[in-house]
Amino acid sequence: MRNREIFDMHADDYGVSLNGAKDILDCLKQGALDSISVIPNMSCFGQCVERYQQEKETFPGEPLITVHLNIMDGSSVLPKEAVFDLVDKDGFFTLTWGKLFLLNYCFGKKKKRIKEQLKKEFQAQIEVVQNAFHLQEIRLDSHQHPHMIPFVFDILMEIISEKKVSVTFVRVAKEPLAPFLSHVSLYRTYTLSNLVKNVLLNLYSIRAVKKLQKKGLSYELMWGLMMSGYMDKERTQKLLPAMARVAKKKGKKLEILFHPGQMLERERTEEYRKEGFYQFYCSKNRQEEKRAVQNAVFSQE
Repeated sequence: MRNREIFDMHADDYGVSLNGAKDILDCLKQGALDSISVIPNMSCFGQCVERYQQEKETFPGEPLITVHLNIMDGSSVLPKEAVFDLVDKDGFFTLTWGKLFLLNYCFGKKKKRIKEQLKKEFQAQIEVVQNAFHLQEIRLDSHQHPHMIPFVFDILMEIISEKKVSVTFVRVAKEPLAPFLSHVSLYRTYTLSNLVKNVLLNLYSIRAVKKLQKKGLSYELMWGLMMSGYMDKERTQKLLPAMARVAKKKGKKLEILFHPGQMLERERTEEYRKEGFYQFYCSKNRQEEKRAVQNAVFSQE
């Protein structure tokens, strides 16, 4: 039994595919998840919401719902004419993390235009999830964490300040590094790209935390960068005590981020444009992550 004051067992990518939704629903029915992030812009969204509504009575508890803002894959919620700098002629997103990272350090009319379009698309995606799940209050994060890029994070802060929606939580990709360093035997299991991701997002989190604190908004520590793509049972259980100690010391809850929903190859449509993302959705590692979620062992101390 886990202490929900310390741990937030979380699944990203609800709505990326119907089979992926089924996997996450399996975990919810088992009571293995505390929260999920919902992707609002894929064509299967309506069916995934319908399945959730049909099965939610079988959940031991009610999970928290987070809007998984997605500007990296799939099509825009708004008409392509309204977000023409973000999409191609068919309305599919062309943005990448690299493009947004570079744009953060640029100035000019194009950046201003993109910020305006991102804001409109974010608001539209928030409204889609809010209406589908009948939410009075919402939580926010993003697919692949682009909201951590400073100028993108500022867009979220504008939306919150305008009070068009009541936001109670914004994910901060602030992952403790010390627990990973304390287990020498695991060093070879980490990838350089995930280490870079950890360091960069931790740097960006300093600014993000200050802005959230000024607004009185909550955030959690996060675990799911260094092991992104393979949050397996063996390593999570080995690292859990050290992660819990860090969270307790800082007085923060620990969001343990999994991707336990696997997309099947037959589910691919033209909206899955980016090959790397498609391979990530279909990875067999997602079944390993599902097993890790379903068999997690938590300390109450």
